[in-house]
Amino acid sequence: MKRKIAVIGGGVIGTSVAWHLACRDAGEIVLLERDRLGSGTTWHSAGNINWIPGHDAILTMMETIATVERESDQETGWLRTGRLFLASKDETFNTFRAMADAAEAMCFEHALLDPKAAAERHPLIDPDALAGAWLNGMSGRLNPADITAAYAKAARRRGVTISEGCSVTDIELRNSRVASLKTTDGEMAVDDVVICCGLWSRRLLAKLGLLLPQWGCQHFYVIARAEQKLDRNTPSFVSPDAAIYGREEVGDLLFGCFDDNAITLEGEHGAPPDDFSFSLLEENWDQFGPYAEQAAWIFPSLKTAPIRNFVNGPETFTPDGQPLLGPYGNIDGLHVASAMNSGGVTYSALAGHVIADGMMESATPKFDPLPYAPDRFAARACDETWLRDAVSQAPSSHYRGLYEQ
Repeated sequence: MKRKIAVIGGGVIGTSVAWHLACRDAGEIVLLERDRLGSGTTWHSAGNINWIPGHDAILTMMETIATVERESDQETGWLRTGRLFLASKDETFNTFRAMADAAEAMCFEHALLDPKAAAERHPLIDPDALAGAWLNGMSGRLNPADITAAYAKAARRRGVTISEGCSVTDIELRNSRVASLKTTDGEMAVDDVVICCGLWSRRLLAKLGLLLPQWGCQHFYVIARAEQKLDRNTPSFVSPDAAIYGREEVGDLLFGCFDDNAITLEGEHGAPPDDFSFSLLEENWDQFGPYAEQAAWIFPSLKTAPIRNFVNGPETFTPDGQPLLGPYGNIDGLHVASAMNSGGVTYSALAGHVIADGMMESATPKFDPLPYAPDRFAARACDETWLRDAVSQAPSSHYRGLYEQ
């Protein structure tokens, strides 16, 4: 008799996990989504996929895009644009050289650019604001709703049952193992459960006395309508000096930040209310304003460009900026795929592989699971003051630490 596996949460992570499990013929799989697929944080993702040396999980994601599109007959909106790494300081530009060497060794398309050449690639850039740039050709973007739909469709074709509008209210245990779920559609016997609830994962597991080391933060990007329209193939960009990133969006410029002293959410266990679906938090220019000023220094047309949208979409972070993937709490059958640190689309393939390899007890897992072990912070996960303080510093290390390693 096949084991019964429930995946809780129908965002890009839950649908990916369900599909990867189905690809391994792991059992009878059901995905439970409290609202509609992608209604939590997936829908407001910027959808960037960007390779940097040492992060081969992103190459796996690019391979996965092609596979899941083929299996589902669903386009994901994948567009390879390349990404400009912008340096405002000579020291920062020098750190790009090591990445360029790594790209060269792998025969990946790339180029080190002087400020003028960088401005030729992105017409809104002021070359006087730069010391130089590195163009990474192994980067692009997709539509988060479409990749989620593709995972879901491919999973269904492999026999996964997807139930939308079904909330899980409790996880029942028997002899220290998962036994059943209480849902708004009734009770369901299960052998394994994978918690893919994003912002709500900690709150759900708290009912079992388990506290995940994650917390929600305000997280921002805006879409500005510059006078000059951008071509859709314009490279995306990241400025580690300014802690900002961005890309073209229907001719406009989308840009956001990974801010210092990020604002943690006040909701119970760092989560918004249960009915927070396809929703955003209020605009917060006090927090975002300094980063908008930095962006306008590099892209001067932003000084007069009207803002089309301000997106304050909460995301879940961990103290070290790495996801939580794997078994948790010494409870047989309980697994977690949560806290993607605003990288859910990028890490969806990684999450699927780590969970499927772990559940199938693979002797040769595709990725080392230890860096993502949900229990790696031990008892500190129970210290809400420590956790919130640590998580508040995680976003600002996202780019500055990443590109200085």
